[in-house]
Amino acid sequence: MYNLDYIARANSIFRSHNPCSRENALGHITASGLVIRDGKVLLIYHPYIKAWFQPGGHIDVGEDPIDAAIREVHEETGFICSPDPNYLDPIDIDVHEIPANPKKREGTHLHIDLLYHLIVKREPGPAENIECDWFFVDQIQNERILRALKNLGSQNFQ
Repeated sequence: MYNLDYIARANSIFRSHNPCSRENALGHITASGLVIRDGKVLLIYHPYIKAWFQPGGHIDVGEDPIDAAIREVHEETGFICSPDPNYLDPIDIDVHEIPANPKKREGTHLHIDLLYHLIVKREPGPAENIECDWFFVDQIQNERILRALKNLGSQNFQ
């Protein structure tokens, strides 16, 4: 079930000087937010990977991962969120490979993503031009998001 290559690469990332730095060619720790409202999940359409994901991205130097998740959700969707006080720790941690992107001069690398459950406070408008939408659970096909939703339980969809 576990990819031994990913485990070895992830361990190298954890042992690096700054495991969140984009300068690390092996990969980095990232943060994302799972936002649920009125029984729907907020997702963005990733313009390079061409798939729907939870909003998220890179952790800035000195930034707490949960604050990075909140910032990334705001930048990508316009929603201002706060942590769910019942879930201050990540609700899911996922290691996945990011394909090479010559436009960014990035080779294939890993993201070790910390997913946080966030609650919408306001929606003033996105900073980035990324497509986003709300999806019912039965519309979601991403296995990682479905796993995270299962970790939260059904009380979050009432």
